[in-house]
Amino acid sequence: MPLSSILSVVDNNWLEVAKNIRKMIKDCLIINCTGKDDTLSLKINNKFFFKKLQTNIIKYEALSLIILDFTKENSVKIDQKFSILVNSGPGSFSGIRIALAVTKGIQLVKKLNIYSYNNFILNAAPYLKKVETLISIIKTNSLYYYSEGNIGKNNKFTWPKILDPSYLEASNSFVVISKELENDDIIKNIDQKRVGIAEFDLKNVEILIENNLLENKLIKPLYLS
Repeated sequence: MPLSSILSVVDNNWLEVAKNIRKMIKDCLIINCTGKDDTLSLKINNKFFFKKLQTNIIKYEALSLIILDFTKENSVKIDQKFSILVNSGPGSFSGIRIALAVTKGIQLVKKLNIYSYNNFILNAAPYLKKVETLISIIKTNSLYYYSEGNIGKNNKFTWPKILDPSYLEASNSFVVISKELENDDIIKNIDQKRVGIAEFDLKNVEILIENNLLENKLIKPLYLS
């Protein structure tokens, strides 16, 4: 979960942490191997480059070689000034685990900074400046899970929980869902004016950086069961 959700700091300290992270993350590699929209992205000098991946990269060596080729194609040198941002889920457990293993392997060799983000917060990113509270919903294994965000100076998102439809109907929070859920019954009883459809876009990671919503500790797969 985001650093801001587990650290209790005064506003000034939080702002200093956020500023430092923004300064550290300039050029970066962004990895999404969740089994859906699997993609690599490079952000170099404020420009983005993308490479679509075959779904379910199941071998450590395969992903490592693809990353190496991708960086060479774009004349990128990975060093200590570089950062890696990896999606922790939810999604394909094997794909996420391999992506995290590759990321940590590069960190050991290059001594760079690594961070994680998750799909709940990535989906919510475009709406962070528009609302004060929101509920980000993802469906996995036939169950709906939600993470609730309080947007302000100290942005916080809750750890995902199984969604009770009655809670959703009683809440006044803005609701963010992925496109495949827009016709599900769980959404039909909600005022559609407070529902947003998430479009997958790794560029939205920039919004997470700006709002200090990346995790740099306890980086592990977000496994929902």
